[in-house]
Amino acid sequence: MKILITGITGFAGSHLTRYLQGIAGVEVAGLDLQGPTERFRGLFDDGGPTVHGCDMADGELLDEILRIENPDAIIHLAARAQVAGAWQQAGAILETNVVGTQILMQAAQEAVPKAKVLLISSSEVYGRVTPQELPLTETATLRPNNPYSVSKAAQEFVGLAYHEAFDMDVVIARPFNHIGPMQVGNFVVPSFALQVAEIEAGVREPVIKVGNLESRRDFTDVRDIVRAYYLLVAHGRTGEVYNIASGESHAISEILEMLLDIAKIAPEIENIPGLMRPSDTPVVEGDSSKLKLLQPWAAEIPLRQSLKDTLEYWREQVRAK
Repeated sequence: MKILITGITGFAGSHLTRYLQGIAGVEVAGLDLQGPTERFRGLFDDGGPTVHGCDMADGELLDEILRIENPDAIIHLAARAQVAGAWQQAGAILETNVVGTQILMQAAQEAVPKAKVLLISSSEVYGRVTPQELPLTETATLRPNNPYSVSKAAQEFVGLAYHEAFDMDVVIARPFNHIGPMQVGNFVVPSFALQVAEIEAGVREPVIKVGNLESRRDFTDVRDIVRAYYLLVAHGRTGEVYNIASGESHAISEILEMLLDIAKIAPEIENIPGLMRPSDTPVVEGDSSKLKLLQPWAAEIPLRQSLKDTLEYWREQVRAK
């Protein structure tokens, strides 16, 4: 089986590629806006799979790449993944995530109409939920409440429209918060881990800047998430949506306390109003029962281990500066 991954050099794409390359009979190719980055190539002894440089807005190039690679399956990871700051980038997020998905689906429909397409959505599509709705199943009402979650809900509808209109084999994954080494950007775990690593190295004052510590999220290690992606490629039923979640929620304060305990430091905690989101959701917790009916799957890597590995990654980054 040949699998083509969009956004292959990103956080989840890198882990997914490493996982898939360990499966006999699976061949991987990919595309990314930047092409094959040095960091991505460094993850593999042989330099890794073929990576095509491609903007998701370029339908002609997408069509050409799909015809060259002729994949059996496409995993669509390429996206703007900002939630924090999404309101300031709303247009770009919608353009990339919604229009980019439509362009990809059109290219796939024309070039590789029999390929299975796994669209990676997000638990953010559920929006602000009530305690009575937890844990969230795939039948929960969608109430997207920021530009990112709106874009992901629309992305799902784009994919399912191609399934209905052209009988394309489309499956939707809704991963909940995933964490782990190599995650960068304005996300809570890498933000905390970087600050801790810099304090340890003596390049930052012993102060951790935080936003809302009371929100609770369902965290799963990215290495468990990518196992579920392959499971859905191999066994996911066409036209269906599947949650990927640990089934447990943890307060952001717990995440911070665990990182500080791992590092054995006790910095000052400074609350920054600017880090608060205008439409935050207090509690998110997912139900993956539907996924587990396909094949046995569970989040295997403990939260503390995920945080330890993430902190070690950022320690290495700080040391390399």
